[in-house]
Amino acid sequence: MADEEREPTCNPIDPLLIKQEEYKPYPVQPNPPASPFPNGSTVKSAPPTEPSIDEYRNFDIVKATQYGIYERCVELVEDGYDVNQPDHENVTVLHWAAINNRQDIVRYYISKGAIVDKLGGDLNSSPLHWATRQGHLSMVVLLMSYGADPSLRDGEGCSCIHLAAQFGHTGIVAYFLAKGQDVDMQDKNGMTALMWSAYRVFGPDPARLLLTFNARISLVDKLYSNQALHWACLSGNHVVVKLLLDAGASLDAMNNKGQTPLDIAMEKKFTWVITKLREHLISQGIYKTGGFVNRLKSNPKIRRRIMQVFPFFAIFAIGFICEISVPWWLKFILFNCAFAIFSFVNRNFFDKDMMNVAPLSLYLATKFWMHVTWFVYFWP
Repeated sequence: MADEEREPTCNPIDPLLIKQEEYKPYPVQPNPPASPFPNGSTVKSAPPTEPSIDEYRNFDIVKATQYGIYERCVELVEDGYDVNQPDHENVTVLHWAAINNRQDIVRYYISKGAIVDKLGGDLNSSPLHWATRQGHLSMVVLLMSYGADPSLRDGEGCSCIHLAAQFGHTGIVAYFLAKGQDVDMQDKNGMTALMWSAYRVFGPDPARLLLTFNARISLVDKLYSNQALHWACLSGNHVVVKLLLDAGASLDAMNNKGQTPLDIAMEKKFTWVITKLREHLISQGIYKTGGFVNRLKSNPKIRRRIMQVFPFFAIFAIGFICEISVPWWLKFILFNCAFAIFSFVNRNFFDKDMMNVAPLSLYLATKFWMHVTWFVYFWP
């Protein structure tokens, strides 16, 4: 796929399978990956043993930083190691200290002249990007206290708030906003933090936090002209879809392909999202439904009444069919008819409120038919 046709993403997903010889036992990866066997089964390797004191003394500065061996880091720096010198992966020791949350080592390296906003690695990121990506709020606070700039862009055009949003680190997003970062800041592709959270985080936060800070839901990205609701529908993120609808997101907005959020949800076949979007359109008087059943199920009050009374009819039907004096094959037909009616009602009228309505309705229906049975069959 051509680059211009690729979906914008700041951080490509890492491969699920890693060759055993390529695995790097960083502290952020405490257990080596499972070892493949010829029969297709896997077994989890034992966690690496704790290095001995003698092994610590032989660590190079990168490994000592990753494992948090403060004394060894000091020894190597005092022996002349340049803290701003990148390793063979173009990464400085400050990056390794940041991603592994080694706060004492970070303070020491900065005191020795480490550049706090040094860019490095495959994504050309700063140590603050690395700490943000890993979700280390305390490290983010520490680096920013030394002047780290959260608005710097990495090699893919993302600032730190975009990384925090797409990885679901709500606390870090809140900290950046408290420090004055623009809630509507766009990355290289025009994606905002709200768009990233709508696309990647299947939970209420940080999208809810961003909406609380008045993030603009009408902004569009540069590649597809998608709004945040388009991105939520694209990934089937029903939680954020509801948040955006409640916040007033437009359902008739079109992207550069002429697609509305509903068009995207239908293309992806996300049934729950389609239902919620249509209900919202109906409530706004935009989506017109034809037919008697459609008019009934488009009315929330009528749906709730049907959910409340249905258990009364269901319990009656079960008891009536069991007690009626007819051949077994006729009972079988009646049970199938009852099941078809139940399926029809369930498909058209039961919604997310069913679990709130059903317990009380079942209780009342049971008590009602118990008293009816008592008076009809057992009363003198």
